[in-house]
Formats: sequence, C-alpha cells, structure tokens
Amino acid sequence: MRLHELLVAGLLLFCPALAQGNDDPEPTSEPDPDPEPPAPTPTGIDAFANVTVYQPEDSSHQVTFPRTINLPNNTVLAAWNEPAEPNGTVHVYRSKDSGFSWYSLGTAKSRTAGRKLLQPHLLFINGTGRENDDGEIDYGTVLMAVNAVDDKSTNIEVYASWDLGETWEFASRVVSGGRLTESNGTAVLNPFLLLSGKKITVYYTDQRSTQRASKLVQQTTTDYYGSWGSAIDAVVSQFATDRPGTPTVAKVPSSGHLPNNQYILTYTHSLLDATTNTYTNPVFYKISSSPENFGTAASREIRTDTGIIPQGAPFVTWSALGGPNGTVVLTDSRTASIFINRARGEGTWAEVATTAGRAEGREVKVPDDDGTKLRLAGGSEVGQQKPSQILLTMMDLAKAIGV
Repeated sequence: MRLHELLVAGLLLFCPALAQGNDDPEPTSEPDPDPEPPAPTPTGIDAFANVTVYQPEDSSHQVTFPRTINLPNNTVLAAWNEPAEPNGTVHVYRSKDSGFSWYSLGTAKSRTAGRKLLQPHLLFINGTGRENDDGEIDYGTVLMAVNAVDDKSTNIEVYASWDLGETWEFASRVVSGGRLTESNGTAVLNPFLLLSGKKITVYYTDQRSTQRASKLVQQTTTDYYGSWGSAIDAVVSQFATDRPGTPTVAKVPSSGHLPNNQYILTYTHSLLDATTNTYTNPVFYKISSSPENFGTAASREIRTDTGIIPQGAPFVTWSALGGPNGTVVLTDSRTASIFINRARGEGTWAEVATTAGRAEGREVKVPDDDGTKLRLAGGSEVGQQKPSQILLTMMDLAKAIGV
C-alpha cells in the first residue's frame, strides 16, 4: 500500500522535482524564457582533496563509478560499483558536511536470490515537507537505478527510499537483457536517471540488437517510475562494430537571450581499429532541446583547443559560473583533468587541471550549498590492480577557471 500511495499521491501530486545533473526545481507549467543565470553565492565550503568515502575490507575489491546526490541541509549520499561485494548489495553512505566526512547509512539488495546489484545511479525528488495520512513527513524520495545481474541475465531496475537513503524497496523493472560478457552479447547496462517535469527517463547501454554491437537507448515514465514506455534509440552508430555506452545527461539552462533549455548527453563511443583489432574509447556528445529526443541530434567528438580527446566513461554537469551561458563541465576516465565549455556545448572545449586522481567512471557535481565549487568522486583507475577506495575532492571551480 505504501509504495502505491507514495508513488502516486506523494510524488505525482506534491513533489517539486530536482533534475539530476543540475538539481534545479522543475516548473509544472510552461515557463517564460529563463533569465540570465545568477552568479553563485559561496556559503563557506572549503576546498579539500581526496577524502576517503569508502574502503573495501577486502583489498582485492575494485570499486568504480561512484555516484553522489545532493540532499537538503549540506547532505550528500554516495553509492558505487563493487562487483566483488559478497552479499550482492549496493552500499549507501552519507555525509552531513558537504562531503568532508562519511559514514555507512544503508544498503539496497535484490529481492531475487542470486542477483547482485551493480552500476548504481542516484536521483533525488524533493518532498513537500508535509505530513501524510499516516503521520509521516514527506521529506522526498531517493531513487536508485541499478543493474541486477546473475549468471543468465541483466536487469535495469529502480529502487526507492523514502527515508533519504537508509532503507530501500524495489520499485520497478525497466528492462531485461542477457548475461554480462566481455565480448558482444545481449546485456543491458549502465543506467542513468534524469527527471524532467513530471517524467523520469532512464538511459542505458543496450547490446540486444542483432545489427549493432551496442547502442544507447532511453525509456521514460509518465507516472514516476511505476511503468516504463518503449525503448527509443538515443545513439546508434552507422558502423555495426561501434560500441556507444556509459551515458550521462545534464540539463543546461538557457540564458536571458536564449528561449529554451537544452540537454547534453555524453557517452563513450568505442571504435574498433581494424588494423589492431582493438578499441579506442573517445568521448562523444549530443545536444537536444528535449531529453527524450537525442536520437535525432548529431553526434560530436569532444576535442580540446589543444587537441586532447577525452577517453573512457564520461560524466557531465553544468555550473552557473562563467558568464550568461554558465559552464558545461565534463570528466573522463583517463585523465585527472576536467574539460569545460562556456558556449552551452558549442565550439571549443578547454582542459583544466584538478587535484583529484583519475578514475574509471569518475563523477563531477556542483554542490547545492556552494555553486563556486565542484565535487569530484572517483574510485579505481582503469585496469588498476592495487587496493582501491572511493575518494572525494571539493574543487574551487571559480578559481580554477578564473571567474
């Protein structure tokens, strides 16, 4: 009863939405053109480097793809990918001081015996602060998309928490695919959630096509994760051997002289070198006025003004710093740098050094409580065999990009 009530009543009727990647409230009606983004106001978060969020008890475990989410009152949640976790669970940790110190909060576990939960991604839907019929305060809902994996299948699923990350319940299954393999298979993997208006879209890598090694697809709900629409292609290469994957999406708000918001989709576009029979993994992106219509947008390779091409799984976010267009910020899996663009994804990109280490599937996020900063979360490096941990760095973005 609680799942249905909170799904329909608590979310559909009352929740103001925060979109993943920029966490701004979404209007419920058609807005006027957005004003110029205001300059962020610092609130006193100090920059720091490489704070330990989590370290596996078993030093052989490799932890990758950390994902964080902003909650109210300087609170941050974190989850990550740990394939060797013995119970098949996703650990969730919490910080109440903007990421400087961390402690274990809860775990999510599959209700199907033998399945482990991998590749988590978090999304926060802000609550009303009101009391429901059961006398409980609606603080909001945290969603977690995962890949529920066993020896025979992969399953993109969504779990929900109504106590800000402490306990988790299965909410819905989006799609199922074949088992994970190192070569071409029929798996689905790497889910990413985005909320826009009253819709949630999940983007994921889809290897089920018989004509393509992989493609990126998206599915959208109209009732907050209860049921999902049909899969729609977001990225399909003209070359059958290409492997687009690891999608991330950010909303890029419009400035005063631009009428519409835009959305940027970034992904690894793995390309087969016919001479060496190996793959290279440059980062590509698409820009669309609709988060449900990336399939018609052009694919573009990211290349900096000095000729550097980011490589490996990317993550993209948007900062209000840097002028009327703000700044698109991207990280890859092969360098310690970030890559920025001040023209809403158009034109050239620039490389900016950081004090954070490089890591596979590293994340970048702007904290809610200080828009002049940038949060970077990383785990193991690509192919790293030494003991790994989840580390978090708070970077002074304003200083780094000179604004």
